Amino acid sequence: MIQILVGNSARRRAFAAILGLALIGDISVFAPIAAAATTAAAAKAPANAAVFRDQANKVGARSCANLYEALGQGLTRGAAFSVKTEADKTAPDAHLVQGVLGMTYDLPDLKGTAGGVVVAAPGEGGCEGYLVRVAPFQKPCAEVVSLLPAGSTAGEALSGVWRYQLGGTQGQALMIPSGSTCVVVTLSGMTQRQ
Repeated sequence: MIQILVGNSARRRAFAAILGLALIGDISVFAPIAAAATTAAAAKAPANAAVFRDQANKVGARSCANLYEALGQGLTRGAAFSVKTEADKTAPDAHLVQGVLGMTYDLPDLKGTAGGVVVAAPGEGGCEGYLVRVAPFQKPCAEVVSLLPAGSTAGEALSGVWRYQLGGTQGQALMIPSGSTCVVVTLSGMTQRQ
């Protein structure tokens, strides 16, 4: 079951939506399929809620289409976007389906372009998936930290990159200072049981 997590304030809710962390579930590890083939089209505008499921179905990756859609919707919440969906040509329903996205935000705390990746793959008893978003904020990382969901904790820095475990098992965020701005890389996983 997919649940939407809501923070204590509108600002935290907006940040969680920007980061695509309205999804909860188990963080899963999977092996990418080296023979992934490019098949599918780009989709414009988030108005079509089923765009991710439709693209997964078009490339033959039906077994994880619902999870792929849920992750895609979480990733693109609050953004205009286009996505290219790819799957293995020989057995698309048995392997990884992935989308590479370009996104444009016009929100109070995030304006401009961002990129992302969403993947879903069949696993034991269901599907496993992951989303990754790279979004530049036009403010220092110290200010972006105040937007994290309640319960977020700082982790060990990785070669000068700030790492946070986000509250409510919402995933992780890496904050990369870039001059006077901050690039936030969000990572969140989900498992769908059959």
